[in-house]
Amino acid sequence: MQEPEPQIVAAARSGDLAAFEDLVRRYQADVWRLSFHLLRNESEADDVTQEAFVRAFRFLRRYRGESKFTTWLFTITRNCAFDEVRKAGRRRKLAERAGGEVRLISGDHSLRIEVREALADLPLELREPVVLIDMFGTSYREVATMLRLPVGTVKSRVHRARATLAGALLAHEEQESNES
Repeated sequence: MQEPEPQIVAAARSGDLAAFEDLVRRYQADVWRLSFHLLRNESEADDVTQEAFVRAFRFLRRYRGESKFTTWLFTITRNCAFDEVRKAGRRRKLAERAGGEVRLISGDHSLRIEVREALADLPLELREPVVLIDMFGTSYREVATMLRLPVGTVKSRVHRARATLAGALLAHEEQESNES
């Protein structure tokens, strides 16, 4: 992922709205994709994307450039996603108490859907680093900084995530060939 020009970040930090809008346009799709892969819900990803940029705007003056801008922005996105998970958990508990039910939506069986479903089945501790590294091209060191983990732990989790994904996709392929 390409970093923004330092002048654009500096201009946005000093209050230039056009510069901040440029940053939003440049990274909005990536922030949404990260949100979606963490939350597995398009509507929640929309909300988290919006909240992440609101927070980024509010706290941009505090960005010191000690890490890459994208690392800083993805950390904000991750925090917003976790806030949404907590809110969703509270809403789910309220719905269960009220007798509501959680609806599951089954998708079609294309490879893209299968990968998405296999990814969604990973525990968050494995899903998060593999999405950041494989989908966004974030370095292991940057992910370690975002997640506040040693680089070795990030590497281990990515390895386990990839192995789990490969196994899930192979099992699905075998199941389809047995059904044919």
